[in-house]
Amino acid sequence: MKNISINKIDLSKVALLISLAIVLLINFRYANWETTEKVIGHDARSYYAYLPAAIIYNDLSLEFLDGPGNKLGKGFWGKKTPTGKTAIITSYGMSLLYSPFFLIAHSVAKLSNYPANGYSLPYCFALVMSSIFYLFLGAIFLRKFLIKYFAKLAVAITLFVIIISTNMLWYVTFEATMTHAYSFGLISILIYIIDRWIDNSTILLTMLLGLLIGIITLIRPTNVIVVSLLIFWNITSWHELKNRILFFLKKWYLLLLMIIIFIIIWIPQFMYWKYISGNYIFYSYPDSMGFFFNNPQLLNTMLSWRKGLLIYTPVLIFAFIGVGLLYKNKKEFFFPIVIYWLFTWYIISSWWDWWYGGSLGLRPFIDSYGILAIGLAAFLTWALKLKRTPKYIFILFFFLITVLSTWHFKRYQHGSIHWAGMTKKAYFNSFWRATPAPNFYEKIRMPDYKLAKKGIYKYEDENISNTNE
Repeated sequence: MKNISINKIDLSKVALLISLAIVLLINFRYANWETTEKVIGHDARSYYAYLPAAIIYNDLSLEFLDGPGNKLGKGFWGKKTPTGKTAIITSYGMSLLYSPFFLIAHSVAKLSNYPANGYSLPYCFALVMSSIFYLFLGAIFLRKFLIKYFAKLAVAITLFVIIISTNMLWYVTFEATMTHAYSFGLISILIYIIDRWIDNSTILLTMLLGLLIGIITLIRPTNVIVVSLLIFWNITSWHELKNRILFFLKKWYLLLLMIIIFIIIWIPQFMYWKYISGNYIFYSYPDSMGFFFNNPQLLNTMLSWRKGLLIYTPVLIFAFIGVGLLYKNKKEFFFPIVIYWLFTWYIISSWWDWWYGGSLGLRPFIDSYGILAIGLAAFLTWALKLKRTPKYIFILFFFLITVLSTWHFKRYQHGSIHWAGMTKKAYFNSFWRATPAPNFYEKIRMPDYKLAKKGIYKYEDENISNTNE
């Protein structure tokens, strides 16, 4: 038998397979699908509600909720509209992605002894599998993009770290039906398609762009900022930006086709809002929840002990360093990534609940990890080319920070990282423990949610504004 040279092994594919194995192992180890609330709970109740309401109860007005029982899950709540109907507060994007898996589960439930009510075990299992599917579909396309521009070993490490050593892992295992793994997957595919479209603007790629942007914004409307990637991709100067604008003007019919596809994806949402509220455009979130664009919590979202991105996912420090390196090595990616990131950071930081409820770290940034993966791959490509001593120092430091990011997953799972009330004292009080220390909860300080809805950020037990948490 011939020996297989390690140089012939595609380590990036191996990294994806190992990552998939770990994700599946965790999911089957804890089998969260056996408890409905662990799968269709919290925000996922609203994301999912379109499917049982339309297919099982045939009533998008939700009048069936007036009857006995919790037909859309315990704790489901909607918003009363001017017509007196109850609206599902989120758009239907997640239900669209869930739907193939829902239909399979619905058929299985009908053919078995499980209740065909949308909430029994087949549905929960299928929804968890959908999260894994979209995550790894996106990761496959992200790999195809990264391998084109960066060292193979760097790409392999990048893919493994993004999936396993960030808070992404939590949102494809213990809270798999939240939006983030899905958005990561679609935005990662979008990067690959945009990169191809710039070189070869075919009708098919144009339609795919319209489709992807439409679904991405249906899942999370603020992610419409992905359009900036299309505008600035491969732009390194004002002259090239001018040429890009002229290109768009010349290829106006392609942009029109893209917009038409985008609108088609959104038509069901507009029709639903019209039916439920009397208006084609309707703000379905509670009126008390919104953005404070004049008071973005930019520092808190990055460095606060409550949820700071770089505190709880510190491995991303290397991704930001890598983005800086792109300016010298691959400037065509530097400007679109920086522009996209600054807008995304600002929007996320402006939401009234900038810590985004109960979560491990700042979960809305997970959507953009495919973008940050470019920076991480750039950093690793650079680091692996260093001379022996500095290279080993960087590798050791990178390994330790990666382990720290992974340790946060374990701590959050067992409670030594609190879902919303972390402080510096609480963080270090149980730093070496997965379970909370005896006096851990004495160090917790909860945010004042009532004041946060007014754009005022305090702890519950203080009288003065405090934005350095």
